[in-house]
Amino acid sequence: MKRSSTYLFVSGAVALVFGLVAAFFPIATGITLVILWGIYALLDGIVAAVMAFNPRPDQSRGYLIFTAVVGILAGGIAVFSPVTAGLALLWVLGVWLILRGVIEIIAAFTQPQTAPRWLLVLGGVFWLLAGWLVLSAPDTAAALIIALWLGILAIVWGIVLITVGFLVRREANRVAPIEGEIVPPSDPTA
Repeated sequence: MKRSSTYLFVSGAVALVFGLVAAFFPIATGITLVILWGIYALLDGIVAAVMAFNPRPDQSRGYLIFTAVVGILAGGIAVFSPVTAGLALLWVLGVWLILRGVIEIIAAFTQPQTAPRWLLVLGGVFWLLAGWLVLSAPDTAAALIIALWLGILAIVWGIVLITVGFLVRREANRVAPIEGEIVPPSDPTA
């Protein structure tokens, strides 16, 4: 439990630092995220191109070549022109958020319920609102808002992890020591 609490402290601190950087430097955060995605897409395209030369029996050579071309082109644009790629990603994100909201609202009335229906509808409305916000300003303002939201989410998550780390550490100190663990002698003056 003590090792788990240390992991929670470190994870929480990293999330907190990332959140603060993202919140205070949203433009740099947005560009960095686009470039990182571009590197991923570029590497994915290269791997698909290599696999296209010797596909497994269950893989289509045409599909691998298509994936390679799209990945290399998209990754190259994102790495060498992150602002252009970022704007394109914002449009895709906005459409995805709206579709996700519509699906969530439909599911609230058509799927077996594990949660109250009004919560599912409210979640769908929030997805729709987020998509509308992104599509209404698919420029630098939307990128700044997304980076800021990401920063705030990371800050909150970091605080949660650190708090849970303290709770786990307190519980670890309360329970008996683990077999084989060296326990310091107790203070007789206490």
